Amino acid sequence: MVDQTVDIVWLKRDLRTQDHAALDAAERDGRPYLIVYLFEPELMQHADSSQRHWQFVYHSIEDMDSRLAKYGRKVETFHENAFRVFQYLIDQLPLKTVFSYRETGVRLSWDRDNQIKHLLAEHSIDWIEFKRDGIERGIDNRVGWDAAWFKTMREPLIENHFSTHTMATLDHPYPLAESFKESLHNYPQQFQPPGETNAWKFLNSFTSERGSNYHLNISKPEQSRYSCGRLSPYLAWGNLSIRQAYQHIK
Repeated sequence: MVDQTVDIVWLKRDLRTQDHAALDAAERDGRPYLIVYLFEPELMQHADSSQRHWQFVYHSIEDMDSRLAKYGRKVETFHENAFRVFQYLIDQLPLKTVFSYRETGVRLSWDRDNQIKHLLAEHSIDWIEFKRDGIERGIDNRVGWDAAWFKTMREPLIENHFSTHTMATLDHPYPLAESFKESLHNYPQQFQPPGETNAWKFLNSFTSERGSNYHLNISKPEQSRYSCGRLSPYLAWGNLSIRQAYQHIK
C-alpha cells in the first residue's frame, strides 16, 4: 500500500506515446501514475477477435515500453477481466483518477465500461474519458458531426512529455503466463509489423514514395499492396491517431 494518491492511465485502442490525451492529463495532474493494459479473456474469446490481434497489441506495448524506458516507465500488463483487475487496484492503491479514451467497440466492451464506471463511482474514483479520433459516441443524429470532426482534426497535436517514474513495481496476481507471452511474441514476419515506430515508417513511406501511384493502383490487387497506405492496423489499435495521420498527409 502506498501513502500518496495515484492515478491510472488505462490503455485500450490507443497504444502510442504521442498525441495521447490520457497520458498528457496524467502528467498534468501531477500525481504518480501507472499505465496499464488488460488482456481480457472475455474480449479475447469474442467472435471478432483473433490471436493475430493480440500479438499486434503485445508488440505495440513492447514498442511503447522501449520509448518510455528512459523515464523508468512501462506498461503494466494484466491477464484478467477488467472488473477483477480494478477491484485489485482499488484494494492496493489509493486511486484518485483513471484516465482513458472512450472505446467504440462491441457490446461486450460497452457493458464492461459500464461495470467499471459503477465500480469506480462506488469508491469515489474519478474516471475521465477522452473522445477517440473525433468519434461522437451515443449521439441521436449526425447533424453537425462532420464539422465537429474536422474541428478536432485541425486542433494542435498533443506533444507528450513524461516525468520520471518513482513508484515501486506493482507485484500483482494477474501476470501474463510465460506460455501466453510466448504465443503473443511469435508474431509471423509476413504480417504487418506492429507498433508506433513502424506506424510512422509506413506513414512516411506512403507520403514520400508509395502513395504516388495510389490513384492508379488502388483497384489492382497486386500493385495496391504496395501503393496503399497500409495504415489500418495502426489506426485500429491507436499506434497512430487519426489526427496525426490527417495532419501529416495534409
